[in-house]
Amino acid sequence: MLVLLLKSTACLTAFLAFYKLVLERESIHHFKRFYLVAAIIASFLIPNMVFTEYIEALPSTEMENIPILTDLPTTQAPQNAVQEENFSWGPVLWSIYGLGVLGFGFRFIGHLAQIWSRIRKNPKHKDNFITRVLLKQPMPPHTFFRFIFLNQKQFENKSIPQEVLLHEETHAKQKHSLDILFIELLQVVLWFNPLIYLFKSSIKLNHEFLADSAVIQKNNDHSHYQNTILSYLSHDGHITHQSTGIANAITYSSIKKRFTVMKTKTTKKSFVLKSFLLLPLTALLLFGFSETKTITRTTPVGFTETSLYPENKSIETTDGISTRTIQLAGLILDSETLLPLEKALITDSKGSTLAKTDNNGYYNVEIPVSNSGEIFFNFNVLKEGYLSSTQIQHWGNLQGEISSAIYIGLRQEESSARQLSSLVPNLKNLDYKTIFTNYTEVKKDFVLAQKIEASKKGNQNVFMQIDKGFYILSDSWIRLDSKRDLVLINDETIVPANTLNSIIKRNQIIGMTPLGPGNKANYVIYTTKWDQNEANKTVNPIEIHINKKGNLLFQNKSILLEDLEDELSKINNHLSFEQRKKVIRSIVQVEAKTSKKVISKVDKILTEYGTATINVLGPKQANQQSASREEMKEYNTLAKKYNAMDRNNMTIKKKDVMRLKEIYEKMSQKQRDDAEPFPDFPAPPPAPKSPKAPKATKPVNEANPKNLPVPPAPPAPPKPIEHVKEMAEKGASFTYNGKAISAKEAVEVVQKNQHINIDAREAHGARPVVKLSTDPIVIDN
Repeated sequence: MLVLLLKSTACLTAFLAFYKLVLERESIHHFKRFYLVAAIIASFLIPNMVFTEYIEALPSTEMENIPILTDLPTTQAPQNAVQEENFSWGPVLWSIYGLGVLGFGFRFIGHLAQIWSRIRKNPKHKDNFITRVLLKQPMPPHTFFRFIFLNQKQFENKSIPQEVLLHEETHAKQKHSLDILFIELLQVVLWFNPLIYLFKSSIKLNHEFLADSAVIQKNNDHSHYQNTILSYLSHDGHITHQSTGIANAITYSSIKKRFTVMKTKTTKKSFVLKSFLLLPLTALLLFGFSETKTITRTTPVGFTETSLYPENKSIETTDGISTRTIQLAGLILDSETLLPLEKALITDSKGSTLAKTDNNGYYNVEIPVSNSGEIFFNFNVLKEGYLSSTQIQHWGNLQGEISSAIYIGLRQEESSARQLSSLVPNLKNLDYKTIFTNYTEVKKDFVLAQKIEASKKGNQNVFMQIDKGFYILSDSWIRLDSKRDLVLINDETIVPANTLNSIIKRNQIIGMTPLGPGNKANYVIYTTKWDQNEANKTVNPIEIHINKKGNLLFQNKSILLEDLEDELSKINNHLSFEQRKKVIRSIVQVEAKTSKKVISKVDKILTEYGTATINVLGPKQANQQSASREEMKEYNTLAKKYNAMDRNNMTIKKKDVMRLKEIYEKMSQKQRDDAEPFPDFPAPPPAPKSPKAPKATKPVNEANPKNLPVPPAPPAPPKPIEHVKEMAEKGASFTYNGKAISAKEAVEVVQKNQHINIDAREAHGARPVVKLSTDPIVIDN
């Protein structure tokens, strides 16, 4: 601890000396504010930095003979030997330190309480973002966050110069109190370190430089400002009251240095040069006060340690083809019920059986890898009554024995559920107990699968946020720890995950996998080459032929109905969903006995894909127009609402009726059969007969046809000048464009400007306030 304190003190000394010698008198005040706070933080970080250096030591093949010393004879000290002093200074020093922390802590809390008491007990005057607290004590102006403390008598007599008020407002706007709180809290902990007090003084003085600079920039006259400060501070020199230590306050101290800095102007070249001087200073402190730890690493004879996911070097081994094996295990499940499937076959690409699941749906298989470089392999999963699943894997240039788990959900032939797949990499143990334990989390992923599949509709995004999680998607998906996780694309480019959508499309991905420790990225993605310019030139119309058995011919290629969505995602992927809705033309040819259910599903898939028109050609084409899923949901909600009402006592909205009719006309016959019945609305009541006009017995006055008594005209509003004079007699205070003026000056302003904006406020027990402005006045509620 003592060493760290000494090192941090040395760093503080170096940074403070650099500030005093190089930066303090320069006019780069915002940079200096950042420097002072950063220098304090860096001074405590640098001594805690540890740089580790590993040195490989050659293993020894022989046992070293190390002498063992036991039962060494001891010499007894003579009785009259001087006893060592056993007194320990540690508890005493810690007690003194603790008392200091308590004392400075109570002092800090007392200052906060004093500020709060002044805010709570004194009248306040709010103006935009700041609040002026008016004090009865003759204190100099000071600021804490958005509160500016002023002497009430001086403020009401307008004896406080506008420059002083602007000075204090700058402290509030730039939140200088944050720096003060930081250094005050640090002072509580390091009360014994004199450098903290010097940094505190420099920070407060730089705040004064910042406020002075703001005033001069507005008035562009530093001589007048200097005279104003001198006269104001000299006038208040007799004041014995002091502002609170944690507030920014105008003081007479360092006035000569402030006036000198006001006239200084730092050039851009000088600023850049002096900023660059920080680099060698920081490097010197890092070199001198950080810690370097040397670790000797010995590799035993005949043992080679290989990372599971080493950095991809894309090089051949010296022995030709490296020996690698992939050990896979997992569970085969029903994708709808998530129950295990026994006797499911795992086969290789040639159809040879590699494994068969047991009654728990568990499998374990070893796949040898004979090629070098990136790993490509695939295997099939088959089960009677289920659609087969082909798992195509493309991993990086991984070395050694690679152990992972793949959980697969097979889809029943007649089920509408999606096939599922989840990879858990880098598992050391692949027994059933471990696989089942990990399945608890995988099952949550499978429940999420429906949401993920729904989010993929109508887009080709690779990165997505679903609920509170972040994912990269292809045919499968990987959950990310953060949207800023690094992804390696084709072993060439590393990018944050949340930028992937602007670089690649989902249907370009041919493989992706997590990377283990020691790699520069968290994940790797392999893609096909993508010529965006060529893709933008082509817009492919959709052509689908459906035969009477329900089989599909998509773009002259035979596919299954459940694969139509995936096939659609592979074309026109350079267009967004909104673009496809404007330019894509879809033609669906059907035969005489084609199932209406199949036609309806195709129509729904095309609608979700995004298409400008859907033309159904064939004997039933006239009946194939349909409402969208969102429209059906809206229709059913409205229809159910009105069908539940009593027909003799219905409250009907015209817009609801019109919307129901609009959607109902769009619906196909199948949709009408499945939807809520159209509400049986009662006929509207007949319009009431218009009343007969009464006979006029007296001549009708067109301006007053009913001859009602005419109220007297309202009095004319007072003229602005009269209103201002009236408020002046009531002792009102006046401002013009935010600047305080006298009543006489207010009258002159109104006389000279007929289009002046006036806001007058009267309150019980307080003087009226009148604001004059050439701009529109915004009234705070």
